[in-house]
Amino acid sequence: MATFVYTARDNAGAPCSGTLVADSVTEVTQILRRDGKYPTSVKSANDDAGGGPSSAAAGGSAARQDVKVSRADVIQLSQQLAIMLETGVTLIEALDCIAAQQAKPNVKSLVEDLSTQVQGGGDFSGALSRHPRSFPRLYVAMIRASERSGMMAKMMNRAVAYLRDEQDIVRKVKGALTYPAIMFAFAVTTTIFLLAFVLPKFTAIYANKGAALPVPTRVLMAASNFVVHHWSVLILGTLFTAAGSYFYVGTPGGARAWHGLQLRIPLVGPMLRKLHLARGMRMIGTMAGAGVTLVDCVTTAHDLCGNVHFRELWDEVSRKIQTGKQLSDPLFASQLVPRSVAQMIHSGEKGGKLAAVMEQVSTFAEQELKDKITELTRYIEPAMIILMGFLIGGVALALMLPIFTISRVVAH
Repeated sequence: MATFVYTARDNAGAPCSGTLVADSVTEVTQILRRDGKYPTSVKSANDDAGGGPSSAAAGGSAARQDVKVSRADVIQLSQQLAIMLETGVTLIEALDCIAAQQAKPNVKSLVEDLSTQVQGGGDFSGALSRHPRSFPRLYVAMIRASERSGMMAKMMNRAVAYLRDEQDIVRKVKGALTYPAIMFAFAVTTTIFLLAFVLPKFTAIYANKGAALPVPTRVLMAASNFVVHHWSVLILGTLFTAAGSYFYVGTPGGARAWHGLQLRIPLVGPMLRKLHLARGMRMIGTMAGAGVTLVDCVTTAHDLCGNVHFRELWDEVSRKIQTGKQLSDPLFASQLVPRSVAQMIHSGEKGGKLAAVMEQVSTFAEQELKDKITELTRYIEPAMIILMGFLIGGVALALMLPIFTISRVVAH
């Protein structure tokens, strides 16, 4: 039997520490879990402050803040942590083990910094928040909720599922937009090339003929003349417009107008509504299921939302809850939430299954979003072909129309 020093968190998330006599670290962990405590560090009382393996691992690394690793590495790291925590390994031991077997320098540095922060007495969520380029805010919020409820392994699995879903959605959105972006850039580049280099040659030919030019040709020639003689004004105007728009969107009024426009764009607007709603519902449902108070859940959903209008919605929900109203009441009054969704949440409140219902609603909304992205992808390709045909074909037609006019003049 040996004496072990431990640090842990109780069911309320409060830190606690002490000593236990046991045969091994595993037995100490089992005793603490049986008592409703979540161990964060367990080591022999005979180890000095810097003599343990964990301390050595942490001391041998230079702690770095805001290390950037790929989303795939974060998912792998989280999966390994979840498995180790479920089997009874302490958080520090798990982090040190992962750091020891890491071949990627950035990931190794990140995990070593997390271990250093936790060993220094900091919260794991606080250590994660030091690296915002690697861990999204929702991920950190979920870990913070697990620290309050003592459900680290379960919440880590949910965080992994969230990251995978987000990665899948981002991959689909990028795949849907890459092809049309390339096609649109090609169409614009081709049109500018025709206006700047090809059309001026035709302008000289048509001027010598002295024939009355059709309206489309005159418009195109005016555009060509502007591009050729005022290209610097065009470039500067584009840059100033882009810069002005960027700074305007950075203001409260500009952000509100831009976010409102996003929600009203055909095809894209409904998808963004589903995305913001699903993320908020997922956050509230996950944290409520972990035992976090409803007000804290809604506050977290507000902090993680990037759209001003949905942030105002969660603000209103928080105010109503604090005055004794049900969560579904402001949702019924909001135009951002479909009535069917508000009705399902109202039913969940009446049945005492709010967390489960909100997770089901968010899952349904996320699946609808994926289906919409797939459907939109099918229509983008023919739409871009039509757009290219309209731009390039319109230029070609405007160039050909004067030929028929000149032919009629010559014939007469």
